[in-house]
Amino acid sequence: LLASSAASDVYKRQPVITENFNGVSLTLPAGITLSVHDFPHLGTLKGRTLITSDGSTILGADDKAGIAEIMTALAVLQQKNIPHGDIRVAFTPDEEVGKGAKHFDVDAFDARWGYTVDGGGVGELEFENFNAASAVLTVHGVGVHPGSAKNVMINAATAAMAFHAMLPEDEVPEKTDGYEGFFHLQEMHGTAEKADMIYIVRDHSMERFQERKAMMEKAAAEIDRRYGAHTAEVELQDQYYNMHEVLKDHMEILELAEQAMKAAGIAAPTHS
Repeated sequence: LLASSAASDVYKRQPVITENFNGVSLTLPAGITLSVHDFPHLGTLKGRTLITSDGSTILGADDKAGIAEIMTALAVLQQKNIPHGDIRVAFTPDEEVGKGAKHFDVDAFDARWGYTVDGGGVGELEFENFNAASAVLTVHGVGVHPGSAKNVMINAATAAMAFHAMLPEDEVPEKTDGYEGFFHLQEMHGTAEKADMIYIVRDHSMERFQERKAMMEKAAAEIDRRYGAHTAEVELQDQYYNMHEVLKDHMEILELAEQAMKAAGIAAPTHS
């Protein structure tokens, strides 16, 4: 039974290929239906071949698509013997926690500039992004039997909720777009004795980005003031910064990419 269960799980993770997509809706084997009403961009994919999961898991196509694009481009260059200068390719792990870029040896890579190829839509060319940080809040409570808890118990879960309530209610992903920054609570778990909340923090403006991190430190200090010293600890770690701060002085890199896209018959890119 264990072997059968494992095999079944592996099967579910296999990609599903849908040829000549109708541009209206897509029903996956797990019973989930994706419609153009809920995902308007599906309408632009009529007649295309789609690769998805079966609906029971996330396929993780973001990075997989980028890798496929890069390897396909290299294969075409070789197969068609297209003249080109030196090309260097690198794949780095741990994008979201900033570890891959942190250990990337720029000098050894020996390139004048580089482009990140990812799983975006056709025609997108981006030269700006959020400044990003991770934040982990740890709240230490004091567990006492409820019958004798008055003025003694510190409920870590309650204190964690109080911390979250101090952050701006409307500055979250589901209520922001474009250049608007946000606090995103990704995970929360714990008990009365100990609670953890894991966030990502994003903002295009470096000044506002620093303010957001300071806001979280101030909220942790307020929890300490209310419940006692060392109740709350917030660990902040920068992940990556807005590339526009560097690219704004080297816009020829963007112009070369635009020329290449036009030569490939791709419509004018969207800058974002």
